[in-house]
Amino acid sequence: MLFRSIKHFVGKEAFDVAGVGPKIIDKLLDEGLIADAADLFFLTEGDLKPLERMAEKSAKNIVASIQSRKEIGLDRLIFALGIRHVGLQTSYDLALKYGSLSRLFEVEFEELMGLENIGEVVARSVYEYFHDPKNKIFIDKLLNSGIKYRRIKNEGGLNNKTFLITGGLEAMSRAQASELIRKNGGRVISSVAKDLDFLVVGDKPGSKLEKAKNLGVKILTEVDFLKLLKI
Repeated sequence: MLFRSIKHFVGKEAFDVAGVGPKIIDKLLDEGLIADAADLFFLTEGDLKPLERMAEKSAKNIVASIQSRKEIGLDRLIFALGIRHVGLQTSYDLALKYGSLSRLFEVEFEELMGLENIGEVVARSVYEYFHDPKNKIFIDKLLNSGIKYRRIKNEGGLNNKTFLITGGLEAMSRAQASELIRKNGGRVISSVAKDLDFLVVGDKPGSKLEKAKNLGVKILTEVDFLKLLKI
């Protein structure tokens, strides 16, 4: 459980800490150097050098990599917390709506229930996370380590349109494309459904393309997609 939560925390769609993979996380836990993800930001080269097969250069690079990730968007920070049932889109919605962690600690369950696209299960999970004293201690520890988060804002006119990306893109990763969609006011869903407005098709799209065509979903090539975003 702890291993998985730290692996999620340092993943590409969360803090994106290069060099801190499963083997390093295992070593840090086995040696008692970390008890949670926040402890990563307190590590020094001296902590890491004694570890087996950890050269001085490797220790320096890992610490530098961790320290370089101390600034993050609020949406990615919320996602990094690993709140049950809360994916990237919900993390973005919460960050856009509330703008700060302190507001999330204050929000009541009934208010969360009233938000668009957030049902009872997700609302309860968010409420319980931010009203658990252990999580408040963890987040305070994280902020005391020097983490600074940026407020996010809706910068575009996609007007809550829903997107799904399938296949590989050339100009960016699918994760980067999804982040651009959310930043520009769109929503990203995970499967072909009746409420899907656009399917963005890259290389080797797979079965989602045929399903989308059958539902009459508008198909966008990568070029179409970039034009829509005015990139």
